[in-house]
Amino acid sequence: MAFCIHCGANNQPDAVFCLSCGRTLYQTPQKGGLARIRDLPGHWLIIFGFISIAIVALILVFSVKDSGNPNRSVSSPLKEGPKTNAPLGEAVLTVIGVNSTGSPASQGSGFILSSDGLAGSNYHVLKGVAQATAECCNGRIFEIRSIEGADLAKDLVVFQLYERGNSEKPQDLPHVTLGSSTDLAVGEKVIAIGSPQGLENTVSDGILSAIREYDSVRYLQITAPISPGSSGGPVLNASGHMVGVATFQFERGQNLNFAVAAEHLRPLLGQHFQISLVEFQSIVKQAQHTKHSTGTAEAVDAPSQDPRPTTPPMTGQFGGIVHNQSVNVSAEFGIVVQDADGVLSGCMGLKQPLFGSGPLVGFIAGSEVSFIVRSAIGKITFVGQRREGSVNGTYIVEHESSPSEEGTFTLRRVKSDGPGTNLDMAKCPTDAEMNQ
Repeated sequence: MAFCIHCGANNQPDAVFCLSCGRTLYQTPQKGGLARIRDLPGHWLIIFGFISIAIVALILVFSVKDSGNPNRSVSSPLKEGPKTNAPLGEAVLTVIGVNSTGSPASQGSGFILSSDGLAGSNYHVLKGVAQATAECCNGRIFEIRSIEGADLAKDLVVFQLYERGNSEKPQDLPHVTLGSSTDLAVGEKVIAIGSPQGLENTVSDGILSAIREYDSVRYLQITAPISPGSSGGPVLNASGHMVGVATFQFERGQNLNFAVAAEHLRPLLGQHFQISLVEFQSIVKQAQHTKHSTGTAEAVDAPSQDPRPTTPPMTGQFGGIVHNQSVNVSAEFGIVVQDADGVLSGCMGLKQPLFGSGPLVGFIAGSEVSFIVRSAIGKITFVGQRREGSVNGTYIVEHESSPSEEGTFTLRRVKSDGPGTNLDMAKCPTDAEMNQ
């Protein structure tokens, strides 16, 4: 029954008006909140309406007031955390080198240059190590198996990464974008990323203090700290392009940090040495041994002297005779080389009755010339003295399944034109092509 609150009469449950006094009956609400509001008496609806309008007005007032506040913080269901360049951070390497006994020998930083694992760092990060690994990309560990390019004078090296247990190059790796320091202005913001003391992906910001040239090397003086372990890491401009390689700091100064300009890396990308880390260390060790024994090292330490060789670059084509003393046989051979600040790359061709044609890589230290040829018969290491337009010295052939052989060689320049920086050493002539 519907009870009338005005006259007390009982009415049918579905009645709207009281049959006794004719006034509107009050129904007990059976639905949701909106139904209850709708069924309220008229004067309550009017009061509720005024309250709703007041609340809306207050909301609008505070919204307008906040819109002029630049420090206002706005919450959103899609709120983002701090914006970081994740792919860029993943392209930075932590490089660990070990000696021949497996003990840690060095720790530094590096960077990935291409999606298939071509990477770079400072040469001193790998100096003297027997094996090296590089960690990046959220914990992935790679091996540094081959050296692809190097410039010891500029303390730069380029190498190829391989995943452990995999002989194929990796794919789709994050990598840096090479820029140019020529676009930088003093006072511009720079960022250095590295692994100081093994703390991966440490970001330091600063400004470019100066650009300095010394011994044909372009250095960026920056205020972004370069701590031990950070050397070899990338230095970026405000656009995120790599403009330098963090290299060293002056310990006796305050915030004096230096990076080698990134444009010095570009010639190394086309060298394609493709020699193992062990072979690379062997070549460098031999060159440095001769460098010290001939007194060139004293010239490097003297600030008033130019440590670079006074002789012209070795770029060109050379021909001569190689004599295998182990079997007492001689043959004609020749090399074509490109000399990039003392780093040699090129090809060797050898005629019958001897064999050993293939790509070569090497270094010049003063008058000392050393290079390795990787051929079908094995590895051939040449060490000689350079005088004017000729090179004379000895060599050794290391076979995989037979005793090594030794001999002497003589080379003389026949042309000054070299192979150029676009040399593809994978296309060097083979023994079969040399003897067609």
